[in-house]
Amino acid sequence: MPARSERLAALFRRTHAGIKPGLDLIEELLAALDHPETRFLSVHVAGTNGKGSTCAILERTLREMGLQTGLFTSPHLIRVNERIRIGGRELDDDTFYELLDRIAAVEESLTRLPTFFEILTAAAFLAFAEAGVQIAVLETGMGGRLDATNVVTPLVSVITRIDFDHMEFLGDTLPKIAAEKAGIIKPGRPVVVAPQADEALAVLLETAAARSAPVTMAAEQVSLSARRVRLDGQTLQAETADNRYGKLLLPLHGRFQLDSFAAALCALEILCTQLQSELEPAILRTALADVSWPARCQILSQTPPVVLDVAHNPSGARALTETLRELFGKKARGRFIIAHMRDKDAKGFLQTLAPLAEEVLCVPLSTSRALPPEDLAKQARSLKLNARSVTLEEAKILAQSPAAPADFTCIAGSVYLAGAWLETNTDPGESVR
Repeated sequence: MPARSERLAALFRRTHAGIKPGLDLIEELLAALDHPETRFLSVHVAGTNGKGSTCAILERTLREMGLQTGLFTSPHLIRVNERIRIGGRELDDDTFYELLDRIAAVEESLTRLPTFFEILTAAAFLAFAEAGVQIAVLETGMGGRLDATNVVTPLVSVITRIDFDHMEFLGDTLPKIAAEKAGIIKPGRPVVVAPQADEALAVLLETAAARSAPVTMAAEQVSLSARRVRLDGQTLQAETADNRYGKLLLPLHGRFQLDSFAAALCALEILCTQLQSELEPAILRTALADVSWPARCQILSQTPPVVLDVAHNPSGARALTETLRELFGKKARGRFIIAHMRDKDAKGFLQTLAPLAEEVLCVPLSTSRALPPEDLAKQARSLKLNARSVTLEEAKILAQSPAAPADFTCIAGSVYLAGAWLETNTDPGESVR
């Protein structure tokens, strides 16, 4: 039996084969594993921004209601096991590697080798089925229509805000991208839709109508008021057409998180109707106060102020900019520690952050997909920003020192950077996403 480090390296080598959208292979693989995806209920979440936090809110609340929950998300920050959680705990190593072995044992019967994401999807479904998970919250990896997770028939689907990302796979217009995300809408099953651009919304509504799927518009169903922003989160009052939930603490920063919360709340009310249960305000209050979603406007330090975020596109940068101004003042200026991928819109990202940037420190990452820090700094300087390249170690030292003359330090631009910032003694192979 190969050592675990070798098996993990072999799993990550599957990423080099690229992404292969389509459901034929995952259906073959799940059939060879006796269809674990049919042995638990599910909620399916797609979108461009806000998927992860929506999933986190859903799972934590369902668990507080007394259900045995599963959670499948991507990407991971440090350990690949983070992607698969049962009852709020990431899958233990013994179970994870045993599942990899069982999947490897059936690969020869398949028409091709499964990809990295297909293996993890199958592992998650098998783990959930065998742990007696009652309901799993599933985040799409990319798109929706051809995503490996799209083999389930969920109790409810949720589509968060759609924006431009993965355009080489999903299309170069919002309607094309929306059509891919809309692929998770199932005939006759309800779908919750977060606020969208008009052209994206039109596609979602057309798809739902064609599939006789009832639509709930989260912004119309949920009323949020009395919002106050603090470093430990945001407090607010919430009510829907049927329920008043009173004062709540959402320990996730950013106005955009209100959309995630509203979408999750709508889905929870629909689920309660289906499961003949009730979402009590005290349950929601307890669950919400305990929600955690690392590297999403995460406050790493208050003195000096340090924020970690995975924003990597212009829309993410806009949300980050708004949140930083809420936290530190409308005239706040910051030190930004940035890394970026070659295939992302680095210039658009930097341009959006520019009004807040006192200085930009560009750092390297241990992946061939990363834009060299010198090239990133050159793009930043073309926007008249005070930018230079430094090592990750130098950036960490600077982040621990007073930010003056800046008001804060913000680390952003890539999931890889967030993981590299958080990890301590992790094997380099585990950092590939």
